[in-house]
Amino acid sequence: MNDSQPKINELQQAYSAAKRHQKMSPKQVRKLKRLSRLENRKHTRQFWLRTSLWASSCCLVALIGSLSLQSILSDFETFLAQLEPHSFSPQQYDTVETHNIVEGSYQTTIAQQKTQLDDALAGSQEKLREVSQFYGKLVHSEEGVWFIADCNNQTLFEVRESLLNELIVPAERAFDYQQGQLLALSKNQSGQLVNITAPPSGAALYACP
Repeated sequence: MNDSQPKINELQQAYSAAKRHQKMSPKQVRKLKRLSRLENRKHTRQFWLRTSLWASSCCLVALIGSLSLQSILSDFETFLAQLEPHSFSPQQYDTVETHNIVEGSYQTTIAQQKTQLDDALAGSQEKLREVSQFYGKLVHSEEGVWFIADCNNQTLFEVRESLLNELIVPAERAFDYQQGQLLALSKNQSGQLVNITAPPSGAALYACP
């Protein structure tokens, strides 16, 4: 029994020495903590970077969607404005010619929208003498008057019912001609309208040639 006691003491000492040998020094502990903090910061930065990229992508998609929607709505509003009968306005044309018959006499009134009336009257009358036949579109009609836009320039013809009765049978006006339809017009050397009819194509046309 006394012989085994020194061996036990030796084993205890060897165990204590091995334990002390495996224990980390304060310097090693500080280094390990510093490395751990750096690793945590790295993961934190990567997390926020991914989050920021995701948020930026969502904002970009939302912005593109908003711009696309605004463009679609704008195009749709323009389309509706073109279809809306009340959107018609003579002010969108450079020249407005009113053709009428008063007490059996043909009267033509020329109104210029964007230049002086003197220059407009002279230029328009000269142009009327040069043109014998042209095309226009029935852009608007109401009781007693037609508004026909010249296909070649910004001239609007306001044709009153008194002249329409001379050129077109009222029944034909009511059923055969529609807003937006292409019309063939003829003038004499004095600039008076002598004919308004649909082009001889067999079908209604709605686009200027």
